[in-house]
Amino acid sequence: MQLRMKRFVLAGLAVVGAGTALVVAQNSLSEFGINTDQLKPRLARAVVDGYIPMYANGQQYHAATPAARVAFVKSTLSWIKSCTESPAFRADYDKQRAAAKPTPPKPAGTPDDQYAKQLAEQRKSLEEMKKNVAQMSPEMQKQMQPAIQAMEANLQQTANNPQMSAMMKQGYAQQAQTDQKNYEKSLQDYGTRYPADPKVLIASRLRQFLDLSNDVAFDARLIPGSGGKIKFADPRYEAKSSEWKLCYRAGKEPVEAARTFAMDWLRQIERK
Repeated sequence: MQLRMKRFVLAGLAVVGAGTALVVAQNSLSEFGINTDQLKPRLARAVVDGYIPMYANGQQYHAATPAARVAFVKSTLSWIKSCTESPAFRADYDKQRAAAKPTPPKPAGTPDDQYAKQLAEQRKSLEEMKKNVAQMSPEMQKQMQPAIQAMEANLQQTANNPQMSAMMKQGYAQQAQTDQKNYEKSLQDYGTRYPADPKVLIASRLRQFLDLSNDVAFDARLIPGSGGKIKFADPRYEAKSSEWKLCYRAGKEPVEAARTFAMDWLRQIERK
């Protein structure tokens, strides 16, 4: 049985420092089945995604005393905080941020340029088709003549019909505007998902956790459900998110400890 830690804060989001304190934190985490060596290189990705790939041993966690659970949460949070303040974390984050940056639309030329290019491509296709047909048997050449004539007519219409050329050029211009708008929207989304300073993103994750865990009803009653599962007796609680229910399962004391840690960490970030 595993206790899934899905939001950026609940099972741990920071750390007290290095040296002896960090060693103690690592030992505490390992007692509950957390492998810090595997988790550390994945933290930058976890901050971006809002999901920590952390799976504490549920049986050990629930068998522990409330004080031991609180100590585990504090140790985990402290360890993660320490990692996010390291040069290695920042370098990993910056690398991911650079790789995710949207690329601007490739220059396609003016509508006149694109129109001329389209005509040139049509002419080239027509000439290639004529060469291929010339190598066929007389019977096949006869069968292919309607297709050649249709291509010639289409090319003639494209090249000599002012309305057609105007419509195509307008389409090129509109496509360029659409591509630019999509690029600008991608840049906005990118700026939100990958702020230049990862602390901005961490602060956002902390606020998400505080909002999520603000109204957990730890005294909510459970009843048997279908398939041998249990559910909340109150439909309002049963409709809550899986993250909210995770807080409920984690217990009041550990969640309160996590909230206190998150608020302290958030204040530290906002003061800088």
